[in-house]
Amino acid sequence: MFDIQNRRYIGNKFKLMDWISDLIDSNCEKCHSFFDVFAGTGSVSDYMFEKYDRFIINDFLYSNNIIYNAFFLNEKYDNNKIVELKEKYQKLDSKKIKDNYVSVNFGNKFFNYDDSLKIGYIREDIEKLKKSDKINKKEYSILVASLLYSLDRIANTIGHYDAYRKIKEIKSTFAFELINPKEINSKKVIEIYREDSNDLAKRVKCDIAYIDPPYNSRQYSRFYHVLENITEWKKPELFGTALKPKEENMSDYCKVSAPIVFNDLIQSLDAKYIVVSYNNTYDSKSNSSKNKITLEEIKTILSNKGETKIFEKKYKAFDSGKTDFNNHKEFIFITKVKKDIKKEISYRSPLFYVGDKYKLMPQIKKYMPESINNYVEPFVGGGSSFLNVKAKNYIVNDIDSCIISIHRMLKDYSKDKESFFEKLFRTINHYGLSCSYNGHLVPEELKQKYKKTYYAKYNKEAYLNLRKDYNNKHDILKLYLLLIYGFNHMTRFNSKGEFNLPVGNVDFNSNVYNSLNYYFDYIKKIKIEYFNMDYKQFISSLKLDKNDYILLDPPYLISQSEYNKLWNEKEEKELYKLLDELDKKEIRFGITNLVYHKGQKNEIFSKWAKKYCVHEINSNYISFNDNTVKACSKEVFVTNYDKDRY
Repeated sequence: MFDIQNRRYIGNKFKLMDWISDLIDSNCEKCHSFFDVFAGTGSVSDYMFEKYDRFIINDFLYSNNIIYNAFFLNEKYDNNKIVELKEKYQKLDSKKIKDNYVSVNFGNKFFNYDDSLKIGYIREDIEKLKKSDKINKKEYSILVASLLYSLDRIANTIGHYDAYRKIKEIKSTFAFELINPKEINSKKVIEIYREDSNDLAKRVKCDIAYIDPPYNSRQYSRFYHVLENITEWKKPELFGTALKPKEENMSDYCKVSAPIVFNDLIQSLDAKYIVVSYNNTYDSKSNSSKNKITLEEIKTILSNKGETKIFEKKYKAFDSGKTDFNNHKEFIFITKVKKDIKKEISYRSPLFYVGDKYKLMPQIKKYMPESINNYVEPFVGGGSSFLNVKAKNYIVNDIDSCIISIHRMLKDYSKDKESFFEKLFRTINHYGLSCSYNGHLVPEELKQKYKKTYYAKYNKEAYLNLRKDYNNKHDILKLYLLLIYGFNHMTRFNSKGEFNLPVGNVDFNSNVYNSLNYYFDYIKKIKIEYFNMDYKQFISSLKLDKNDYILLDPPYLISQSEYNKLWNEKEEKELYKLLDELDKKEIRFGITNLVYHKGQKNEIFSKWAKKYCVHEINSNYISFNDNTVKACSKEVFVTNYDKDRY
């Protein structure tokens, strides 16, 4: 009989479990529940099974999910029925079986032809038994899982299904054998899921969350497509040499967005301890083996969640035949979560725009309604506000055509961000700009000589060449890079319409990269429209009702910034008149502004705000001229509603 670890699977932790278990026992006190977030083979949950009262087992593969149900589902089943079916399947004569989905597609490729006839017949028979209610969920899961283990043992592969071995004659060795389900104590609570780990993490509370996600570009749904196909049994059309179906069930952990989704997962977890497995294939020569999340990124993300210990052990890496990687190590991170840790985090726009509200959004959101139909932002700027608000639709505007052009460009690339990054890094390399994210660093001697301005010194000539080329031909990607590398991430043009901002003391780092990734992933999931209009025309053009919401972050009358130059007392008064009209129509809004700053008080705003709800926010207002915090400022958020009413 097959035990749960008796299968070939990338990243299987079975041989490391003595070590991992000892580390968990030594560092995680008074624990009763175990959340196996990316359970994979299920070997970790199986090994730890007697130690905890409650298990939450999750994986996004259909084949893994059916295996968990087979081994762990706490449901009675008829073992005699299972044994009778095993004996029936073992006596099958391939000569009496007609061609089927498995034999037509995988015969003499992934399996011997006669074996593929049997596999296809058995799978179809199990499905018929299920549809006729002759077997329950547990029995169905045991039979399908047994088939998966049996065929995996004889598959013509090197351990995964990305390709089959090109050999002339595949021997017929298939034999249907049963798995060995766990004996489940009736008092033990077991929850089995096939969900997106990041979504599930928001709903689960546990003592220990064990995380072993995919770290490289290998998509498990593609690597194990034959097992997935036979499990789902939808019989899709197959393509290519490896006979794969159309892409589905793809993981963001195998993409460039991995650090962002990992951070989101960690921040979402409600656990006493977080245990993370990691291997050091980040420097692998094989592109498919290179980790999408670096060791340093994991350290930083976990350390923000709590006190983190790191343990390491030498361990042989998975080798598909193309990877030359020595000195492989396995790492275990154990984080004791801070009791007072705040789950609310804020995402920053990749435009890094002056006046950006991303640090204030956790405070502002407390006063915003939870249900929003159309979210409207007349002064969108970099866009950090809408990146942190949930709504059905998003309608955003800015009078700065360059900023809106960048937003639209990023939206266009959201479905093909790999192409964007390829073009962006190619442009950075072409001009010779520093790029700390990619390891193109400023020489140490320059850092020592110009300790506070070394980026500006190093990038100045390259930046001026980039600026010159942009002014000759207005390429939006180059404009975006000018904004990233320019002084204080501003956009400024002279009377001839030429971009004339000087170089800044910044470069393209992991913060910019992560922000771009989040923006791309977020934009793909929402319905958003961008407009480039005067804010009054923009608001007047919309048909809004009491289910909609307007968030306003206008230029501040009493502060200095490039985009404040055209804002005056007349504009200030017109804005508040317009908001009063919206209030009469019962359209909800919220607006940020400065009450006082550097000895000045905004009397117009202060007087107008008295008729509404004024909420003080801790802003640490920063000067755009010198990046210093101005403690003599007071910023507030004003709403035309009481939050408790919504």
